[in-house]
Amino acid sequence: MSKMKLFAGLDIGTDGARVDVLTGDLELKYENSINYELLSPRQGWAEQDPDQIFDVVNNLLTDVVENFGQEDLYIVFCSVMHSIMAVDKEGNKLSNLIIWADSRGEEYRDKLSEKYDSNLFYQRTGCPLHSSYWPAKIMWLKKNISEKIDKYVSIKEYIIFRLTREWKTDYALASTSGIFNSLNRKYDKKILKILGLTENDLAEVYSGHHIFKFEINDREVNGILGSTDGALANLGAGSINENKIVLTAGSSSAVRYTSAEYTHDPEGRAWNYFIDQDLYIIGEATNGAGLVFDWLKNILSYDDIKKFSRENLPQIPYQGNELIYIPTMMGERAPSYNEKTRGFFYGLSLNHSREDLVLAVYESIAFHLKLIYEDLKRLNNCEQIELIMTGGLGLTDHFMKLLSYLIGEIKYIPDYEQNTAVGAAMLGIKVVDRISYKDLLKYLPDYKTVKNNNEPEFASYLDSKYQHFYEVYQHLQENYEVFTFLNKK
Repeated sequence: MSKMKLFAGLDIGTDGARVDVLTGDLELKYENSINYELLSPRQGWAEQDPDQIFDVVNNLLTDVVENFGQEDLYIVFCSVMHSIMAVDKEGNKLSNLIIWADSRGEEYRDKLSEKYDSNLFYQRTGCPLHSSYWPAKIMWLKKNISEKIDKYVSIKEYIIFRLTREWKTDYALASTSGIFNSLNRKYDKKILKILGLTENDLAEVYSGHHIFKFEINDREVNGILGSTDGALANLGAGSINENKIVLTAGSSSAVRYTSAEYTHDPEGRAWNYFIDQDLYIIGEATNGAGLVFDWLKNILSYDDIKKFSRENLPQIPYQGNELIYIPTMMGERAPSYNEKTRGFFYGLSLNHSREDLVLAVYESIAFHLKLIYEDLKRLNNCEQIELIMTGGLGLTDHFMKLLSYLIGEIKYIPDYEQNTAVGAAMLGIKVVDRISYKDLLKYLPDYKTVKNNNEPEFASYLDSKYQHFYEVYQHLQENYEVFTFLNKK
């Protein structure tokens, strides 16, 4: 009996890890997910225990191999962007995993900006100079880790090392670090020199198509290096060229489109990352989305704030609700890249309920997506653009209704949480079966469309509130120094 060829997309995310096993025609055979903790021991810190994440991944892969190890199985690795940790010569952790939302490197970002032209980093790496990227985080780790650091690695590199005893990374993940030159596909020598690093301090870079072997419970398994979560979310949503812009509202928010060409932003705001060796994603991201909702859930004592939002927000009267929230609790990425700004409620009164607070935060995430969408689309020259919604927060009826009024007609794939893992499977199929992404699109589920219902009062309310949101946002960006005394050490 011949073996079935299967592709397991392993998505190592912010909230947890998930694995989805698919066939060569993208039929889902199995899915599983396990969450893990986000730690914030100090203001501005966002970190995780890499060993806890490895245990979660190992458990997921063990179940997959037990169920499908007798088949021709390929594990395609995918992980969150921008994570970093320090390890010693034996590969043991010297720090927790510092994730994208962490701003402890802000001081070092400022020092780099004072000493060097900020545009230097963008020109050489396609990444703006910001504390979410590796340069500032590496400087913090060098200053604060007393033990001898052998390497700086991401969570995917750490997990693959634990499985293979080899330090490997891929073009896509390296391109999100802020120290990798995507044009020559190598770590940038000038940036390394600025940081006092050599290539030996980092994982070796391979194509994401690279196949390697590892063992799970004494069974040999095929691994494919793969890509990043945002890049593969684009693939899994059907975006393989510029005419499909993907909007994501998950742990964070992002707007991305796919291109065969490296795209330089004269303003230095839109980043360029690899999907694989043939494609790029161009986009902008913001910190404020699902993590803000998690914070709100805790302080307002909701058991399930996302369920509450789905069921109750559409019924909350919008007339007269002038409460505005600016979702920059962890500093700002796009479009301002102002790390010193913080979250802000404007218009709070005795008449507001906790439901009004939830609505204001919910609307602010949609407003912020519109803000970065408007900024990004200046780089996209397509006349006909389709907008594709992804992400656990984004794929709710009321959120898509908001965006349909704010931006335009929204398309989505219903009941489809695994678009990142599907994108990973698509990459694996391309590598193993030599089938193009274009030819794989026919296997994706059909889109559904959300159009605005032509409610003039609601449209007028959203337009007016967005303008007020934008004015408050701009005022905070221009006057953030007034509030920075709150964050001084």
